[in-house]
Amino acid sequence: MQNFLTDYHLPLLLKASWQAAVVILLVLAVQWAFGRRLSPRWRYGLWLLVVARLALPWTIPSPVSVFNLMSLPKASAAVATLRANAEPQGSSAPQSAAVPAAEPENTAAAKPAATAPGFRVSLSQVLLAWAAGALALAVCLVFTHYRLWRRVTPRRPLIDARVLNLLEDCKQLMGLRVPVTLVETPAVGSPSLFGFVRPRLLLPEGLTRSFSPEELRYVFLHELSHVKRHDIITGWLMTVLQILHWFNPLVWLAFHRMRVDRELACDALALSYAKEEENQPYGRTIIKLLEGFGCSTWAPSMAGTVEHRNQMKERINMIAKFRSTNQWPALAGVLFVALGLVTLTDAQTSGKKSGQAAEGGPTPNIVSTMPAVGATDIDPGLKEITVTFDQDMRSGFSWTGGGPDYPSIPEGQKPEWRDKRTCVLPVKLEAGHYYRVGINSTSYRAFRGEAGVSAVPSAIYFTTQGASPDQILQMQPPRIVATSPVIGATEVDPGVTEITVTFNQEMGGGMSWTGGGPEFPPSPGGQKAQWRDTRTCVLPVKLEAGHYYRVGINSTSYQNFSSAHGLAARPSAIYFTTQGASDTLKARTLVPQAVRFEPYNGALNVSPAVTELRATFSVPMGGGCSWCTVSDDGADFPKGPEGKRVYWTEDKLTCVLPVELKPGMTYRLSLNSPDHKNFQSDGGVPIEPVEYTFKTSGN
Repeated sequence: MQNFLTDYHLPLLLKASWQAAVVILLVLAVQWAFGRRLSPRWRYGLWLLVVARLALPWTIPSPVSVFNLMSLPKASAAVATLRANAEPQGSSAPQSAAVPAAEPENTAAAKPAATAPGFRVSLSQVLLAWAAGALALAVCLVFTHYRLWRRVTPRRPLIDARVLNLLEDCKQLMGLRVPVTLVETPAVGSPSLFGFVRPRLLLPEGLTRSFSPEELRYVFLHELSHVKRHDIITGWLMTVLQILHWFNPLVWLAFHRMRVDRELACDALALSYAKEEENQPYGRTIIKLLEGFGCSTWAPSMAGTVEHRNQMKERINMIAKFRSTNQWPALAGVLFVALGLVTLTDAQTSGKKSGQAAEGGPTPNIVSTMPAVGATDIDPGLKEITVTFDQDMRSGFSWTGGGPDYPSIPEGQKPEWRDKRTCVLPVKLEAGHYYRVGINSTSYRAFRGEAGVSAVPSAIYFTTQGASPDQILQMQPPRIVATSPVIGATEVDPGVTEITVTFNQEMGGGMSWTGGGPEFPPSPGGQKAQWRDTRTCVLPVKLEAGHYYRVGINSTSYQNFSSAHGLAARPSAIYFTTQGASDTLKARTLVPQAVRFEPYNGALNVSPAVTELRATFSVPMGGGCSWCTVSDDGADFPKGPEGKRVYWTEDKLTCVLPVELKPGMTYRLSLNSPDHKNFQSDGGVPIEPVEYTFKTSGN
C-alpha cells in the first residue's frame, strides 16, 4: 500500500493540486476582468474546470497548455526528495520510486536542503500527516452528515395540500419529475435541499405559516433549482476533492467561492421562471428568510437558500439587476472553452522521432558510469557515483530512487556537475550491500541535453565487497523459470482457467500482461490478475477450443513485471493453441528461423557497393524488426542512407535494411537482442537473437 502511495498517489496528488491552484487563480482573474458581463451560470461553470482538474489523475499533453510555461513548484519537488532521505529509518520505498534532483544551486539531489541539523522528515511522515488530515476532515464531514440525517429522517413529511400543490406547480413549471419530499424540522435555519437519491426539501418550523404562497413559491423555485442543476451530487464531489487536497488553501478558497456562485446561479435560474417584475419580491423573500430564520448549517449533502450572511449584498445586487436574457453567451462560451483547453491539458514532454527528439536534438546517451553497471566487489570506501553522457548537458539532474538500496549522502555535500558531461553524486557506502541509483524516471527527467532532450531513464546498480549471492542476484533482470501453459504448447485443455508465470527471484508486485485482440484471452467477469506468491503471477482466463492465444509479459512500453529492486523482466510472451486447433494455427507456435542472409552470414570480400542487407525467415513475419548493435559503441553497425527506411517484402518473409558500406570494414549486427525482440512471426513468436557478421573488400 505504501508503494502505491509513494509511486502513484502522492506524485499525482501533488501535480493535480498545484495545477488546480493555477486554474483557480486564472478563474478568479477571468471573473474579476469580465465582472458582470459573465452571467451567474457561467461564473459558476468556470469553477467546474477546477473540479475537473482536481478529479482527473492524468491530462493530455498539448502545445497550448498553460503548464508549458511553468514547472513543478519547488515545494512539491522537496516533498518528493524525501524518498531519498539519507536515513530512511526502515523505509521500504521501491527503487522505481522517483526522487527528483532540482537545479543544483537550489536543492540537493537526494536530501532536503532545508532540513535543519538533527531534524529529518521522512516520506512516511509526510504520508502519515496527509492521511491524518484527510481522515480527520472526512470523519468530521461524515459525522456532520450523519447527525443531520439522524435529525431529519424521523420527521414526517408535510401533508398540507396547499403547500404540496404549490410545490408541484413549481416542479411542473421547471420540468422536474423527481419526487421531492417536504419536511419541517428545527435542524435547519433556512430552507435547504437534502440528499439527491430521494431529495428532501427541509423547511424551518413555522415557515409555511409565516410566509405567503407567493413567498413560498420563490423559496421552492430556488431550492428546485438545486435539483435541476444536480448541485448535491456536485457538492459531494467537491467534498471528496477537498478531503484529498485539504492541505491546499486555494482549494478551500475556490470551493467557498464556488458555493457562493452556486447560490447566485440558483437565484438566476429561479428568476428565469418568474416574471420580470418579481425580482424585487424575490429579493425581499431572501431578506425575510435571513431576518426571520437565519442561515443553514453547512453539510456536504445539503444546499440551503441562505448559507452565508456576508454574500447577501452580492446576491441582492444580482437579483435587482437580473435580466432573463444573457447578452454575452458567445463571450462566456469562448472563455470557458479557451480556459479548458489551456488548463485541462498538460505540458508537452520530449519524445523521440526518427532517432531525434521533438526538441530538435539527439537523445543523451550514457557512455560510462562509475561504478560500472552490474559491478560486484566495489570498495565500500568509494566516495562518489558518476555518470558521463555523450553530449553537453544542462545543469539539472534527477538522481532517482529511495529506500535502503539508495546510498546515503554525506552531511553537507550535494550532487554537482564535474564538467558539462559528467555528474557526480557524493555517497557513503557500506560493505556487503546492494545499491541502485536511478538516472531520470518516467516522472522526473532533469538530466537533459543542452537542446532540452531528456536522457532515457536508466540506473546504476552494484554490490560492495562482502555482498551475499542473493544480493548479487538482485542485479540480474528477473528470468522466467516456468509458465503454464508451457510456451509453444499445443492441445491445451480449453477448460484451463488461469495462465501463470514464475520468475527466479522476488518480484515487486506490479504486472504487465500485454497484448490484445482475439489472441488475448478474456478474463472471467469480476476476476483480476494477482500474485499467488512473490514469484508467481496468475492471470484468470476463459479459453475456447480450437484457438491460438498469445499473452505478453512486459513490452517495450510497459514493464511492471520487475524485481523487488526495480529491474524489469525482459519482454517475453506465452503462446499456445487449445485442443481442436488447425495445423495452420499450430504452426503459429513454431519459433521462426532466419534461413538466409544476403550477403551470407560470415561473408568476406563483400562489395562496398552493396546497398541492402536482407534476412529471410522460415515463416511469414509480423512486420516489426530489431536490427541491433553488438558492440558497445555501435561503430561496426552499418550506417543507413538518408531518407531510406527498413522494409519488408510483400510476402513478409524477407526484411531489407538499406545501408551505406565502407571498404575494409567488419560489420556486426544482431537480429533481435535480449531486450529488443521485434522480429516476430505473424503469430507474435520472436526469433532467438542471431548475430550477423560480414566483411567488405578493399583497404
